[in-house]
Amino acid sequence: MKSFATRNTALARPAELGAALRAQRKAQGLTLEQLSGLSGLGMRFLSELERGKATAELGKTLEVARLLGLDCYLVPRSQSSIMENQSTDDDAG
Repeated sequence: MKSFATRNTALARPAELGAALRAQRKAQGLTLEQLSGLSGLGMRFLSELERGKATAELGKTLEVARLLGLDCYLVPRSQSSIMENQSTDDDAG
């Protein structure tokens, strides 16, 4: 299975999260209709989520990420550069 999340990506805006979820869905060859069927969520919600709707329900958003094989972490900014460097080292190795 292809994966969007080959390295840690800092997300600062809903649109960035939506773009990451869309890229992961497409990398897995899923349509919005298929993801809707897997998640039990409406295509309208999924479409708005991928477009970065700021008021998307957090629980549903996390469920979509989980279904797409993504984990979500909160990391202090002071440590985020360390994680990015580790990810780059892992990609090179």
